[in-house]
Amino acid sequence: MYARTGSCTTTPPKFTAPVAKDRAAQAYPILSIRIKNEHDVFASRQRAKQIAALLGFAMLDQSRISTVVSELARNVFQYAGTGAVAFSIVQPGAIQQLVVTVRDEGPGIADLDAIIEGRYRSAAGLGVGILSARRLMDRFEIKTEADVGTEIIAAKTLPANAARVSDRTIETLLAQLGELPNNLALSDARQHNRELETALGDLHTRQEELMIVSARLEETNQRIETVNAVLAQKARMLVAADDSKNEFMSILSHELRGPLSAAGMAAQVLLAGPSAERAAQVGKIVARQVGHMTRLVEDLLDISRISRGQVLIERAAIDVNEVINDAIEQVTPFAGRKDHTLHIAIPSTPSIVHGDRTRLLQVVGNLLTNAVRYTPEGGRISLNLQVIDRVVVITVADNGIGIAPDLMPNLFELYVQAERPKNGREGGLGLGLALVRNLVEAHDGTVTAESAGVDRGSSFSVRLPMPTL
Repeated sequence: MYARTGSCTTTPPKFTAPVAKDRAAQAYPILSIRIKNEHDVFASRQRAKQIAALLGFAMLDQSRISTVVSELARNVFQYAGTGAVAFSIVQPGAIQQLVVTVRDEGPGIADLDAIIEGRYRSAAGLGVGILSARRLMDRFEIKTEADVGTEIIAAKTLPANAARVSDRTIETLLAQLGELPNNLALSDARQHNRELETALGDLHTRQEELMIVSARLEETNQRIETVNAVLAQKARMLVAADDSKNEFMSILSHELRGPLSAAGMAAQVLLAGPSAERAAQVGKIVARQVGHMTRLVEDLLDISRISRGQVLIERAAIDVNEVINDAIEQVTPFAGRKDHTLHIAIPSTPSIVHGDRTRLLQVVGNLLTNAVRYTPEGGRISLNLQVIDRVVVITVADNGIGIAPDLMPNLFELYVQAERPKNGREGGLGLGLALVRNLVEAHDGTVTAESAGVDRGSSFSVRLPMPTL
């Protein structure tokens, strides 16, 4: 293993000033330890630790320097038998370094290039020790010659805040070193234990910090997952809204095409110069279709106003009984054409609320119109009005096509409607219930829907508070 003529110098990038070869550099020898046995190896390590501490090196650098000295001194004892470890301070310019010089007169180091390049390991671990020492120091030089010996120079730059070393500094440092304990091996082992305990304490602290960071990351991940879930739900809602909008536009086109076609045909008849009786009939058709389109446009305008918060509620004391009678009068012709039976139950005494008569008529009218629209011919529709705990409750029920369970949660949203009747003639735009909900809420009331399912009818209840006494 030891049999090599030549030298090797390694210089990490962070230390470029020469140490041993700069004649202008001021050198201050500290002490030298002769290596003859295991005890001397322990002593060199202990002295290295003490000197590094007195020179102001941090705990980590103290451990690095003492480890390098211990490894190199042990190599001297194992491979050369005897040698020496010398400590000094060198000042190449403004920089100050602690220089450790390890010499022996052994057989020299064979395969030095392979060791430095990390390609060689001896059974005793010489290559590992030299590589470790080289990595831990700022400068590392090796001179070796077969049967002559080896000299290793390792340097560590002093901390930037260290005082400038002088002869007086060295005298003070030597005075502080003191005597090494008799049981040096035990002392060194205890020192190792203290260093390990310190390192373990640092590791525990770092582990706790990592656990805190991990917990915070977990919380952040959970928040991100929550946000992603909300975004996914929003995306689904946007897709559903887009589908509803497209369906609404299709329905609107259909609803407008019918009246426009009828009005166009009536115009053709009038242009042909019909009889007075025929002209009167055509006039009624045009009036009916224009009325239908007018209601569609009014619903659209109402939805636009509600969406922008521009619906004005002109409140006054009104009797809901009268509102219901007016709404029944409006839908009776429509119900009569489908041969529906209407059951009306309202109290004989007034049911007073503070609200907008026109808007409440619109609410009841929409509910009754929907009941007629979605109830097959010959069906039954009921309207019941009650006053419960100073709340006016209006319930419109039918035995029509019912409402599918999956439609119930969004029933009062814009453009949502039940399955269109099979005859397809009275489908509507799906705006009525959205209008009902918004107008009822504008009166500080609530509206709810119930249905046992498809083809099992439905029931809508509006609750309006009565004025305080």
